[in-house]
Amino acid sequence: MKHSGIISLLLTAIAVFVLGGSANVTAQDKLTITIPFAFTADHQYLPAGAYNVDWLTDRYMELRNAKTGEAHVLMVRPEQGQVIETRGRFVFLQDGSRYYLARVWMAGSSVHSEMAAQHRPESASELAQAPSPKTVEVNVN
Repeated sequence: MKHSGIISLLLTAIAVFVLGGSANVTAQDKLTITIPFAFTADHQYLPAGAYNVDWLTDRYMELRNAKTGEAHVLMVRPEQGQVIETRGRFVFLQDGSRYYLARVWMAGSSVHSEMAAQHRPESASELAQAPSPKTVEVNVN
């Protein structure tokens, strides 16, 4: 097993142990999504592809690449919404050719999650040159 796989498994185990599985995980919390572009989430690079989504707690979710099995544990910040969502979706910010996961919406819930760590321009010159990012949504299967 590669080092990154071992690290991902350890992070998953630590997150579940430390947080005690405090989320109300239901069958609806386990999702599959196909993302047609590479993206960054919680300072991690993820390639385009199909991902199994599993909510470990209300503050941590795991994206597992369906093809390679590589897992990425992401920290999220739950936010209460006013509308019950009829479909699950991931919302990305597109900045040029780069995509950043910004929000995750769950079907059948008024709760959505904001990514705890989002892309920030690295310098004042990058900020001045950066156009406003576009929003791109990808529906959960």
